[in-house]
Amino acid sequence: MIRKISYKVVSVLYKAMINFIFALQNILSVTHNYQPNPFSKKNRAGRDTYDRYNAILSNINETPKSVIDLGCNRGFFVLKTAAEGSISIGVDHDWFEIIWAKAVAEKNNVNKALFMNAEINLSFLKTIPSFDMVVCTSIFHHWVRIYGKEDAFNMMRLIASKTNKYLVFETGQYNETSTRWYDELDFMGDDYEKWAIDFLTELGFNEIKVAGQFSTHLSEVKRTLFVALKS
Repeated sequence: MIRKISYKVVSVLYKAMINFIFALQNILSVTHNYQPNPFSKKNRAGRDTYDRYNAILSNINETPKSVIDLGCNRGFFVLKTAAEGSISIGVDHDWFEIIWAKAVAEKNNVNKALFMNAEINLSFLKTIPSFDMVVCTSIFHHWVRIYGKEDAFNMMRLIASKTNKYLVFETGQYNETSTRWYDELDFMGDDYEKWAIDFLTELGFNEIKVAGQFSTHLSEVKRTLFVALKS
């Protein structure tokens, strides 16, 4: 009897703690609000996130059994795919984003969504297993800025080798001239879409689909979203 009461007390306190931390994070705005809460009708903010998600789904053949989102922010893509049956993992270097995403998963009983706080680099990518779908959006240009072009390219080669079926790819572009990192992307040239398609093809993908162009908070320039497929 005492053991059962203890379990109940711990369970209630754990849920209360999750709700308190989640509410506090929202009040204090300690996360980057790039993505909305997929389970809240009130929170629709973000970078055209629903449109991106629907564009991805319309360009794949089946629901992936396993998904990893590298640089997952608040975990929208992880939470959505997990709710639809995929084993989904989100990785981000920002601990506060991971706490927020974990809280949303707990509050909505999304048991197939897992989140990791980790620095995404060559060493990390060497340790991960393969996934049916890898989501790599709005992060490649940061790898170029932080690690340099050679390491960023090697990271993408590793990612491609760990992708079984679908790679979702979007990055900062050379035409985003108001950003602090655009001049480090001069290797893309003036035709960003051609560069991306050639790059993804070189990584071993058989078909490259342009899923659409979407806004960011950085400038008026829209970024192109690609879905690369392996047969």
